[in-house]
Amino acid sequence: MSDSIEIIPDRPLEEGVKAGKKLGQKRIQQGIGSLLKDKHLKDSLGAMSRGNLAAYVKARLEAPPDTHRYPELEDIYPERVDFLRGLARGAECSLIDAAVHDYVTYRQMIEYWYWAYQLQRGPGHCTGVVLIGPDGVLGAHGAETAPAVPRPKGYHHRPPKPYAGLRQSPTKHPKLVLRKPRTGYIQGWGTTNEKGVGGCAGTSCSTWLDEPIEDTWPIKDVPLLRFAASIEHLPVLFRRYCLFNWGRGSSIFADTSGNAAVFERSYRRVGVRMLEGSVLWCTEGHFETPEMQSYLREKRLAYVEKAGKHLGAEDLRYAADCGVRFTHIGELCHQPWGRGYEHIRRILTDHATFPRATCRHGGPDTDPYDQSVTQVSTFVDLTHNRRLTRVWDPWKRFPCQMPEEVLQYPARP
Repeated sequence: MSDSIEIIPDRPLEEGVKAGKKLGQKRIQQGIGSLLKDKHLKDSLGAMSRGNLAAYVKARLEAPPDTHRYPELEDIYPERVDFLRGLARGAECSLIDAAVHDYVTYRQMIEYWYWAYQLQRGPGHCTGVVLIGPDGVLGAHGAETAPAVPRPKGYHHRPPKPYAGLRQSPTKHPKLVLRKPRTGYIQGWGTTNEKGVGGCAGTSCSTWLDEPIEDTWPIKDVPLLRFAASIEHLPVLFRRYCLFNWGRGSSIFADTSGNAAVFERSYRRVGVRMLEGSVLWCTEGHFETPEMQSYLREKRLAYVEKAGKHLGAEDLRYAADCGVRFTHIGELCHQPWGRGYEHIRRILTDHATFPRATCRHGGPDTDPYDQSVTQVSTFVDLTHNRRLTRVWDPWKRFPCQMPEEVLQYPARP
């Protein structure tokens, strides 16, 4: 196992200088003008005079966050300001110009994602699983989406053979460069943070008509694994920073002590399901906690009313399929297969009929709605800091037919 580890301090000012040099003063100015003409910004920020916009951004930048309510921002806010100072220095422009460019870029991004999520979900059913057993704490993620590349002419779908194990291609991480923040833990020590807390999977969820995304600039995402010391600590952080770390879907986190949780999120609320026993799972498009389940139901009814449809409409198959899939994944998790490596592999290579199957193979005879394909199938061994991955070779071999790439990270301290 490689023991080549380099720990370097996070230097936001230097990172900003690097980004500023890449942009340059001219592109900073041109970028502001172009973004203010964006269809999502032209009637709001674009309607302001440049002087008023600069004054507004300056006031936002100089207003310290509420560290009583958000204590972790006491560490993050100065780093964000340092990055912007570096951006200005590298681009050879004023701090306010750098801040305006950063703010307008951020606003364009959150507006884009909000309006994108007013649309219907396409095919795709990602999966997350945690198993606690003799091989340690294992977390899996199957990513199934619509095919990323066109199917070649003459392609013939060949059903995969029943699961019979997979070859492995072990590799050692040649060098691990870890970034140490001024305060907090190293977030990415292989499969977890420095304290053994890591993310195992993330799935989306069709929360139509969700509320606008909160504007939290100059703070953007809050890196929760920089502060999380255990799974029990994560629910506090998730709820505290829900408006900062916006998203819509479910994610699984676990720690090396053998605990885990599913976080079901919309932009403004979080439902938490803690591990009970030795298995935990989630799937795309499904919320299981009562508060989030009722929220999702309300949003789907709002969609039906707005679109003039009914709950049996064809484009609501996704909603029904997600519930079926959630039940099937739970069934697989509770099979008497040992809760170890072989168990999690059998879950990831499950070839039940659509929509239940974990492993997807869109074929030429498949209904267009059903043509989702497993792009990546991966699981992490948090106990031994190891990642095992299989990737789709487009229209040649699916992940279940590929050898596993095993990446062994250096041991945590």
